[in-house]
Amino acid sequence: MINKPARRATSSRMNGTTTILVTGGAGYIGSRLVRDLLGRGYHVRVLDNLLYGGDSITDLAGHPRFELMVDDFRRLLAVETAVRSVDAVVHLGAIVGDPACAIDPDFTIQTNLAATQLLVDQAKMAGVRRFVLASTCSVYGASDDELDERSALHPVSLYANTKIAAEEALAAVRDDALGWTVLRFATVYGKSNRPRFDLVVNLLTAKAVTEGRITIHGGEQWRPFVHVDDISRSIVLALEAPADLVSGETFNVGSTDENYQLSKIGELIAELVPSAEVVTNAQIHDHRNYYVNFDKLRDRLGFQPAHTVRSGIAEVVDLVTLGHIGSYQDARYSNHRFLTEIAPERRSLVGAGD
Repeated sequence: MINKPARRATSSRMNGTTTILVTGGAGYIGSRLVRDLLGRGYHVRVLDNLLYGGDSITDLAGHPRFELMVDDFRRLLAVETAVRSVDAVVHLGAIVGDPACAIDPDFTIQTNLAATQLLVDQAKMAGVRRFVLASTCSVYGASDDELDERSALHPVSLYANTKIAAEEALAAVRDDALGWTVLRFATVYGKSNRPRFDLVVNLLTAKAVTEGRITIHGGEQWRPFVHVDDISRSIVLALEAPADLVSGETFNVGSTDENYQLSKIGELIAELVPSAEVVTNAQIHDHRNYYVNFDKLRDRLGFQPAHTVRSGIAEVVDLVTLGHIGSYQDARYSNHRFLTEIAPERRSLVGAGD
C-alpha cells in the first residue's frame, strides 16, 4: 500500500461534481446517505429495485434534485443508463449480512460480485470520476490482533468473501481517471428510514425493551460499531476529499474507541434498560472476532463519529418505546427473514439496498 501525504482533507465539493449515483439508495444506509447528499446540494440518482419496499424514500418523490430508477443493477441496460452523466458512484447495493447471503450462495455471488464488476466497468466507460465501494470489517473475520487496513484478511462467511472479491475487482482497475475508494464499515446500528432489527445493537435493545430478557452468545468476541449516520458522513467525506487523499485507498469506518466485546454491549443495554435481564450462553454461533483500528480515516480525512453505542442504544429504546416501528420482529426489518418468508420468489429482482 502506498502511503499518502499525512494532511487533512478539506471539502472540495468534488471540484464541481453535481450528480451522484447511489445503488441501494432505499436501504438502511442508502436512505440516510441520499438525504445527506441532497442536503448538501447534490443531484442524486438512485438505482434500486425496492425489494424491501420504497417507504424509506417515498417522501423524496418530486424533489427537484432526486431521481429514482427502479431496476436491477445486475442488468447491463439498467447500469448503462444509471451511470450516464453522473460524476460519482456510491455502490451500496448488495445482499447484506451473513444469514441473508447464505440463503442462496450463487445468487449472492451474482449480486455482490458480478454486479459490482459490471458497475465498475460501465462507470469507467461512462467517464465517472469517483467510485466509492461499501465493504465491511467482516473481511477481517477472526483475529486476536488489532487490525488496520494493511492486516491480513481471514473471512469466515460468504458475505465477507464476496466483499473481498468486490474490493479486488475495484483494485484491478487500471484507469487513473476513475478514482476509487473502499470503505470497510464497522458493525452498524441506529435509527434509519429503512429500519433493521437484524443488527446486534438494534436487535438486542429491542428485545430488552419488549421482552425484558436478552441472551449474549459467547460474549468475549470483539466487534467495532458505528452509527448509520456516521457511515453516511464518511461516504460524503470520501466523495468530497481531494483525490490524492482517497483515490486507490481503503479505509476502515468507525472509531477505535467504539470496539466492544459483545458482553459489554449487553452491559450497556442493561444500564439503559434496567428492567431487562442479560443471560450469557457459552455457545458461540458467530465466530467473527476482530478489534479494528480506525486511525487512518481520522488522520487522513478528519473523521470523528458523532454517535456512540450508548447513545445509539438510547435512540433505539426511544424508537421502540414510542411505537414508531410496530413489532421489531416484523420480517420487513430482517434481511434474512424477508428473503426467506416474504420475497423468495423475488430473488431474481435484486438491486436493493441493505
